[in-house]
Amino acid sequence: MEKKPFIGEMKNRIKLVEKVIERTPSGAVTSSDVTVAESYARMNDLSGVEDVEGKVRHLVNRTYTIRYNPVVKQKGTALILIDEEKKYEIIHIVELGHKQHLELRVKLYE
Repeated sequence: MEKKPFIGEMKNRIKLVEKVIERTPSGAVTSSDVTVAESYARMNDLSGVEDVEGKVRHLVNRTYTIRYNPVVKQKGTALILIDEEKKYEIIHIVELGHKQHLELRVKLYE
């Protein structure tokens, strides 16, 4: 089990956004990002691998630990995490302690 972070370890400023798809009056479909939460987080790199299947992709597995947020817990994997202008897909959320912290497991494909 991951232990809870110290406040000084939570130094990465992240943004959690949700993709919203809307239809304009003319019938066109538009997609926009709506910010759900902004928080400081502790980032922990788990692994990084290059995968070659006709093209080279870089797979990054990380975890971000944030303070408990009920909206983030509820929306879960529907959210996108943005850190330093890079977008990460949330694949799993783990609650640390009773409503104290959330560990967001993310991945990025470039």
